[in-house]
Amino acid sequence: MDPLNRPSSSAMSINSTSCRSSPAKPGRRIVRRNGSSSKGISVGNGSLPPHIGNNQELHHVIRSTLPEDYEFEIPKTIDRIEKSNAVRVALQLPEGLLMYATCIGDILKKFSYASNSSSSNPKPCIDIAILGDVTYGACCIDDLTAQSLDCDLLVHYGHSCLVPTTLTAVPCLYVFVEIRVDVRHLVECVRLTFHNETAQGQSQDTKLVELAVMGTVQFRSAVVEAARLFNQLNQEPLHSALQFQAIVPQAKPLSPGEVLGCTAPKGLAHLDWSDAIMSARDRRAQKNATPDDAPSHTSHQATERVMIFVADGRFHLEAAMIANPSLRALRYDPYSKTLTEERYEIAQMKKLRKDAVQRVRELLGVAHLRVSNPKNFPGEPGRCSHRAQSSEDIANSLLQPLQNDQSQATSALPSIAPYSSRPRTMGIILGTLGRQGNPGILARIRLLLRSRGIRVVIVLLSEIFPKKLHMLSGEIGGGRGDAASGVCAWVQIACPRLSIDWGHYFCVPVLSPFELFVALGEVPDSSLWSVGDNEDGTSESNDHSDGSTGDYPMDFYSKNGGPWTNYFESNNARRALSCGHEAQLNGPLPSKVVQNQKNIGSNTSLSPSHHV
Repeated sequence: MDPLNRPSSSAMSINSTSCRSSPAKPGRRIVRRNGSSSKGISVGNGSLPPHIGNNQELHHVIRSTLPEDYEFEIPKTIDRIEKSNAVRVALQLPEGLLMYATCIGDILKKFSYASNSSSSNPKPCIDIAILGDVTYGACCIDDLTAQSLDCDLLVHYGHSCLVPTTLTAVPCLYVFVEIRVDVRHLVECVRLTFHNETAQGQSQDTKLVELAVMGTVQFRSAVVEAARLFNQLNQEPLHSALQFQAIVPQAKPLSPGEVLGCTAPKGLAHLDWSDAIMSARDRRAQKNATPDDAPSHTSHQATERVMIFVADGRFHLEAAMIANPSLRALRYDPYSKTLTEERYEIAQMKKLRKDAVQRVRELLGVAHLRVSNPKNFPGEPGRCSHRAQSSEDIANSLLQPLQNDQSQATSALPSIAPYSSRPRTMGIILGTLGRQGNPGILARIRLLLRSRGIRVVIVLLSEIFPKKLHMLSGEIGGGRGDAASGVCAWVQIACPRLSIDWGHYFCVPVLSPFELFVALGEVPDSSLWSVGDNEDGTSESNDHSDGSTGDYPMDFYSKNGGPWTNYFESNNARRALSCGHEAQLNGPLPSKVVQNQKNIGSNTSLSPSHHV
């Protein structure tokens, strides 16, 4: 089975318990709004030219061919095509939306440049290219393929702007495809669930339920509206036995309430809820919004903190549960209109990843590695001297062997591990599915491994399969029988969830960038070590039997992440660095390690025929 093309549930054995909610209507997948005001188009938008915003034929075609509760932003796209004078447009959609690609393409071809058509000035002919490769998220944006097709514009549907438009090879327009749902039904399901639980408890005290409302980017408007309605419930009489305080947490640069499979808001269990609500209220007051969520001053004898997640699957929710393992999680499916309680075996996951990290330490001979001081980790280097403009440039810069410069071998890193007398080889996988792989992270990891005297082989893969890694992990050095001739472990710069969910199914350990930093001692007091060695993944001395002490970071696209993340310092440029600037990431190599690298030769690089 394709490790990435998986169902929404994790590979772990996860339990899902149904909560009370209204029964789902059979055979109905799209939740319709009551009334005729929601038509899936932006009519009367002052920012659109009149020939687009007031084009009744365009609006009729959109209503009759596309689902009315899906906002494809067709008028905005036409306006962007005309303003950029684009004549060749690429459309990229995830699997669930690909069925609408031809309809969208026909509409764009018919109505783009319609106002410029005349006998003396014929309408430009628009070419539409539909990119059919699998798309898992915004990290899979395929601007390089659009560039190879000589496209003037790429329209990416269904995901947020993870790769900035300033860094794409061709101009790009992100369309979130927001989906309108029955928000009041969501709020009522949650209210009735907690009302029944409070009634069963037979407590006379007022219970306060603190809600963190989140979801995928398609439901971001529904998330914000649900939080507002939850807080409006507090306007009921204060003697009510149930009170709600809802916030919409944010992991910048993502939208408020948005969660990715690899990035989620963290620290919700320790957040000051009242301060968060007041901050949100102040922000709305600055926008002249109604401050309807003032926290109640009623004294509450019981308080519960819960995550409310709006999505039709578990994959994104699991990221929020990993980042906040002590919080209860309820998921609302807007299609089936059901509310379920979800659980994740965080202790089992941590134990599996801890075993993989320890295995890598043993294989690399760094089991007793001294942890470095994070303050000693060098900062961002100067401007990159090598700026890749095409896939060929990126591949060539990545696969260019580093030159052993003796002049840079005058000082040592603050935390150099004893290198093995028989150098081990570790593989680095750079994901080439769209922009999953970050050349900046690759450069940082390669220098970190080289500074430990570890040989490196770089492999470019669009998707990672156990069978392919089994072949690539064999002997590299022409059939030598020693243990150093094969790849003993891999680190993949593609999707952290690949290691978390499927890493234990590979023939050799496959770490995420964060886990590699843990294995090499660059991350002190890792959350992985909060889980003991018992069979259930818990520790006898751990006060939390669920193994949730210490939160595993889900920050791959967070601005507050470490050097293993996409927005950390020079990683944000997403460029391969030249030798001189790459060396500045971790400082000059020690003379002893440089001599060791002379003995083992230059880095080996394997590259299947695929663009970076």
